[in-house]
Amino acid sequence: MMNKRELIYSIAEQTGYTQSAVRKVLNTFIDTVFNEVKSENKVRIGGLGVFSPVLQKSRPVRNPQTMEPIMLAPRTTMKFRTADDLVRKLNNQEE
Repeated sequence: MMNKRELIYSIAEQTGYTQSAVRKVLNTFIDTVFNEVKSENKVRIGGLGVFSPVLQKSRPVRNPQTMEPIMLAPRTTMKFRTADDLVRKLNNQEE
């Protein structure tokens, strides 16, 4: 699995930009996607996919140590749906 540092290095090597510049762009990208999803907006990136917010409702759970039932508070998570074109490329079904 590639980590963030390796991704930055790879992009810098392929583009000729400095790792510092690539790091700044990548961090800005992550921050922008986060802020848009936090504002309940979708972020659609052609050829890659869509980041979207998902509200998980409150639900009952059990504390595994005490087996006491508690209610898990509602929370927002993020979902990513891969673009169909990318899925086709991954499965060698390019048209």
